[in-house]
Amino acid sequence: MQQPRLAATAIVARPGLGGLELYLTRRNARSAFAPDAFVFPGGAVDSADFEAGVQTRVIGLDDARVSAAFRAEQSVELPSSEPAIDLASARALYVTALRELFEEAGILLMRSSKDEALDETVESDSSERAAVCNDARNFATILERRDAFADAGRLALFSHWITPPNENRRFNTHFFVATVDRERTGSADAAETHDGIWVAPDAALRRYADGALHLVYPTIKHLERVGGFANVYDLLAYTETKKTIPVTPEIRPGPTYALPPHFENTW
Repeated sequence: MQQPRLAATAIVARPGLGGLELYLTRRNARSAFAPDAFVFPGGAVDSADFEAGVQTRVIGLDDARVSAAFRAEQSVELPSSEPAIDLASARALYVTALRELFEEAGILLMRSSKDEALDETVESDSSERAAVCNDARNFATILERRDAFADAGRLALFSHWITPPNENRRFNTHFFVATVDRERTGSADAAETHDGIWVAPDAALRRYADGALHLVYPTIKHLERVGGFANVYDLLAYTETKKTIPVTPEIRPGPTYALPPHFENTW
């Protein structure tokens, strides 16, 4: 059985008409994992995400904050096969989420050396994004060039999902929530991802039910869960206080996946 790779995903929310909108991108049709599916930006942890030279360009990685965020609980109904995340891996997960958000969505959450918010959207043909994709260490170089720091304080840990053991490609994924203003756009990188869209959770689920949007199970469940919040402020307030329970979906004949009914809105 393949061991799951450590990974991070960024659920980015902005105010929408009558609620909130989330950013999804379509994975490349040739991707080995979830081809053509619309997903949240994210990917596997790179060894560079652990390096001090990269983490010096990221703020919000202090021990107290990271330890408080990774306050996981185990569920009797869905026991986890993976050990608790150590502090070094937790820091790397924040870096991965920020880096992948920049690579795949062109959204760079950062602050200046004067502690000013400097959120930026980078166009899809940016050579900087390609450079980071080729070598994760370039993420720090790009931030240094801007005299800026990626802001892990903008990420709130929301959930922890582990791919079931029947899958060929398995991930031990932590989902983070970040909120941006209404004017923030996004831009798929036209390599790993395409067709970036801002969409309300209920609208995405309706399009999925109509066969117009290809979604995978973890994305569906997160859209259902996040769709229960009236606005980005309620979502972020809840995320800042909730505990995470490691989730490995149950395998059903088909194969399909499911969660115990009483577990649906408690993870």
